[in-house]
Amino acid sequence: MPFFDFHVHPVLKSQFSENGAGTKQFSPWEKLRKEDIPFLLKWCTEFSYILESQANLAQLVVNDCNLICAVLYIAEGGMINNSLVKAAAKTKLKRYLQEERIRKILEGNPYRILVEEDLPNLLNPMQFGVTDRHVKMITNAASYDPADSNTIHVVFSLEGCHSLCSRLYNYDTATILANLDDLRSRVKLLSLNPTHMECSPVCNQAFAMPYLQGKDGEIFKPVGDGISTDGLTIIQHCYDHEVLVDIKHMSLGSRLQLYRLRAQGQFGATPPPLICTHAGFTGISYTAIPAYVQVVDTIPGKGYFELVYGKPVLYGDAARPSFNPSSINLYDEDIRAILESGGMIGLSLDKRILGYSNFEEHPQTDFPTEHEYVSAGEAGWFIPEQGGPVIGAALEDGRCITWDEIEEGGITMPNAAFQHLCHFMAHLLHLIRVAGDDAAAALKQVCIGSDFDGIINPIWCCETTDELYHFRQGLKDHFPLYAKQCSVTLPAGFSIHEFCEDLFFRNGHRFVMERLSLLD
Repeated sequence: MPFFDFHVHPVLKSQFSENGAGTKQFSPWEKLRKEDIPFLLKWCTEFSYILESQANLAQLVVNDCNLICAVLYIAEGGMINNSLVKAAAKTKLKRYLQEERIRKILEGNPYRILVEEDLPNLLNPMQFGVTDRHVKMITNAASYDPADSNTIHVVFSLEGCHSLCSRLYNYDTATILANLDDLRSRVKLLSLNPTHMECSPVCNQAFAMPYLQGKDGEIFKPVGDGISTDGLTIIQHCYDHEVLVDIKHMSLGSRLQLYRLRAQGQFGATPPPLICTHAGFTGISYTAIPAYVQVVDTIPGKGYFELVYGKPVLYGDAARPSFNPSSINLYDEDIRAILESGGMIGLSLDKRILGYSNFEEHPQTDFPTEHEYVSAGEAGWFIPEQGGPVIGAALEDGRCITWDEIEEGGITMPNAAFQHLCHFMAHLLHLIRVAGDDAAAALKQVCIGSDFDGIINPIWCCETTDELYHFRQGLKDHFPLYAKQCSVTLPAGFSIHEFCEDLFFRNGHRFVMERLSLLD
């Protein structure tokens, strides 16, 4: 049976190059060459793993990943106008990061680049000399052929309203809506993320960029408060045309506002389902956030503050997988909202999102931590002024992973890969626990949303699309026993073979085909 991916970026690295005088565009059918990564980056970091995570089209074909939700996305200004990218563009990576091309994105029209360059790069293999493999936009169930192993069948999602603007940072609602309708006339658009990583007047975002520091990182730190009036207009327009709202990257306050307005009937009696295409779980209710907070660092005059969390542990032993409690991930309330709406959750294959902590030989504290920035306007959701859990209580009573526990569990590379698998399996167990009596139905509402984009830090049991078969087999081999070891009862009649077919293909396929029938 083929594979399905709910969130994958097969042409992202092609976006930063083009054919020109002395230059050549990087093909989306080509794999990035390790030899192009500067030595110091390979030696000092996991940079090669990160860059190679971006799925290319040849990988998808070879590994039978023939039904995908391809992400349409133009890089925000802060993603490419920073000291790290500027330095990389002067190394061998300039093959992928052409300075003139980056300037064109920064000064040009993002939406025109998206539809006139990125979209054709995805849909026209012949321009890159590929004649025996194909990419096909599907419009209905009949247009998908699971037996066609030489074709990638695609539907689309759009990540961030900035990609619909006429220029980066120029958020004009009328332009966004006009371009959204134009895009809908070109492709079957399944979903939209109202915001992405940068501050936006459309919607406050969850912090998601820990790698850029100092001045380069300021634009990624949330300073808003929920969804704006313009943002609500855009969401209403999406729902009017059966385009789903993907809650990934929305701030906690924005998500809770959306759920409240849906329940109040603002978007109709039965609004379209909620989805999160590339998710991790926090492992906790948002009401429990203060218990996991180790440090609150207020930053006067900035409009945001920093939280340092301990990492929740709930399942297994030696070492128990931990969860990432940052608000980029889904709290228990988010999971329930998606399940109850009839939506779908795509599980990310990013080890940081899944909660894994790299072992530190001489850690500075007893606990691995996660850091995030939260806007002052949404502070009440994180640190209530009165009542609620005691700050740091979870660190005191054994509900957070410790460095000692990680060391006791083993730190060799093969074991790290298995630990990554355990973190993924812990997410499935948590979904079962949160769903309760509806666990069997919930396991039909989860799929893979790898987020293979050349930016994530992938799990070592599935570093790229090339490892999908191995990853699926590893889950088959270990999940039932792991659930038993964790004292989690699987739904009656559970079959690991049937569940893996559902998780890796059938759930996503069914959901996409149902949605296609509703799109105009």
